[in-house]
Amino acid sequence: MSVLGTTIHGYSFIEFLDSGNFGSVYKATKDGITYAIKIFREDYVLTQYKEHGENNRIKREIEIMKSVDHQYLIKYIDDFKEDTMGVSSYFLVMEFAEGNTLRKYMNGIPLPAKEAKDIFNKILSGLDALHNVRGDDEDKGIIHRDLKPENIFITDAGNIKILDFGLSKVIDYTSITTTGDFIGSPLYMSPEQITDSKNIDKRSDLYTAGVIFYEMLTAQKPYEFSSLPELLDKIKSANPIPPRRWIPMINNKLENIILKLLEKEPYQRFNSAYTIGLALTSEEPLISMPAYDLEPKFLHRLWNEKSVLEEFLKHNNDTLFVEFPANHQIQQKGLVAMTRFQRFRVLIDPATMRLAYPAQDDIKGLQALPYAPPKFEVITPDYLKTALKQREYVKQVIDEQVKLGADILISPYHYIHNTNVPATRTKNPVDEWFDLDIKLLKESIDYKNSSTEFGSKHIYAGICLNGDSLLDKAHRTDLLNLFSAFDCDGFFIYVDCIDNKTNSTVLYHYVKTLVELQASTGKPVIAGRLNMIGLGLLCAGVSAFSSGAARFDSFYEGLYKEESEAFNMYERYYFPQLLGTISIERKTPTKLEAITSILGNCDCRFCRGKNYIAAIESKNSKLHFLELINSEVKTIRSKKPDQRIAYFLERINEAIDNYKKLPSIFKQADYQHLLTWKEVFEELNK
Repeated sequence: MSVLGTTIHGYSFIEFLDSGNFGSVYKATKDGITYAIKIFREDYVLTQYKEHGENNRIKREIEIMKSVDHQYLIKYIDDFKEDTMGVSSYFLVMEFAEGNTLRKYMNGIPLPAKEAKDIFNKILSGLDALHNVRGDDEDKGIIHRDLKPENIFITDAGNIKILDFGLSKVIDYTSITTTGDFIGSPLYMSPEQITDSKNIDKRSDLYTAGVIFYEMLTAQKPYEFSSLPELLDKIKSANPIPPRRWIPMINNKLENIILKLLEKEPYQRFNSAYTIGLALTSEEPLISMPAYDLEPKFLHRLWNEKSVLEEFLKHNNDTLFVEFPANHQIQQKGLVAMTRFQRFRVLIDPATMRLAYPAQDDIKGLQALPYAPPKFEVITPDYLKTALKQREYVKQVIDEQVKLGADILISPYHYIHNTNVPATRTKNPVDEWFDLDIKLLKESIDYKNSSTEFGSKHIYAGICLNGDSLLDKAHRTDLLNLFSAFDCDGFFIYVDCIDNKTNSTVLYHYVKTLVELQASTGKPVIAGRLNMIGLGLLCAGVSAFSSGAARFDSFYEGLYKEESEAFNMYERYYFPQLLGTISIERKTPTKLEAITSILGNCDCRFCRGKNYIAAIESKNSKLHFLELINSEVKTIRSKKPDQRIAYFLERINEAIDNYKKLPSIFKQADYQHLLTWKEVFEELNK
């Protein structure tokens, strides 16, 4: 079909500009204004548009594309379908820009580093705007999917325009494959786009941007290949050729940025255009994003401790980070009120995990929560299967946290390895729970961002899973790729079961997964309910861990299958010399006397001058714990990050030596966990 010299919908077609896989581009004028119009063949346009006309999802997507307005993105002006000379075609009208494609601009030679960086920074700015467009469905942002030098226009004024974004919403790729054409531009496709093109996120575009930056600086390709199958295989599995092979004097920082962008796994790349900009230049980046506080922290998981906190605050001026379970609010109203003071930064555990177990039906605090299921029911994926029910649940969970004074909001989360419902041939409960929690996280982020009423509060992803699942590399990688893609502000993670019985393999992969998640996102990770291995996590790079002063120092599923935790006759007393808490019988605390006779009495402000009987009193032992654990965290903060694991190993060795000084009280089995910790952290320190 020739449209030159014709007028369609008021647009006069005056010049042919280009053609590609999907159609042709023409220069046209209307009312004295010049436009570029892309014409698609009808058989390439999605069936939904062809069959349903203007009233369809694709049309709504096009309206979103037309709403995009950014200096480095081409502006979509108009669109229409027209039958011309018996042929139906789809027309997309764009602003017209004078200039040339980046491909022609490079002309096969490397660009000067300064010029390449300037163009790259503008590409990043345009991608950032594109990735943060908000649509009318659950998805946020537009992924380009076909970024390449041919789709980046260098204007005569020296700016750039990114072309063809959003066309994946319009093009019927199934029609293209029947013609033998290849979908996309192979050289610029990310590994995940090759293997699963339907499930990619913005980091796929960032990979592509890395290939383009590589090309601008070297005028070469990241891979040598002689066929398409060889290229695709190398993109998926081979290391790229280092840019320095082509340009020996290339700036090391620029090369590192490129190689990070070309990582095979999305979580190993930069997480956003902003973080690339920070790495690229010390100057103010073109786009902005909040920086997160990753300093080591301890979160005190509260239980009936108002008087303890009142006394502790008399002697401590620091901000206290606390975690409060929402189901305790009725019996601990005074404690809830107290944590609203400015001295506290509060995280409310919504207790949603517990609502999936029958025992919750008999616990008044849980049943009183506005999002608790009706009596004789539990939370299940089927219970929350409708979008309306999911949004209602999320709203109630988040609103309850706000009501209780939360500074950090947590998305509803559940133990995804729930053993209440066995797997069948047709149902995999782990997958169902996992998919549900991902959906609830998306809804939570959208709800938090939907109103200014939440102010500066952060929204964290709640994650709860089994430690053994992290042994599988593919599963671990999928977790990192998935959660690092979300626009949440951090991660609150419970893993069953990390305690003094955890073997070295599980512990190693647990620590490594948490560290990689924080390092890859630049967002804080809080590890929930840990014993003193939490100090090791802080030394390894995790932002925070939580524990109670006298209990709540591990999480395992059995806690929520039982109606309540059994009463015991012991107090737990923290010995920094042993790097852990020791159970001491309340009525006859002679064990405490025996240990202190060898290791010495505690000289903290709450133990000083007290005998062992007074020291073990419940209130005092908690104050003692808080005093020492906060001091421990300050010591870790004072160390340089690259020295912290070595410091923790020193503490482990000292603790082992101290256990050996007490052979009449402890056997090797009592400190075997320290030998496990030592093995794990020596490996992490390599």
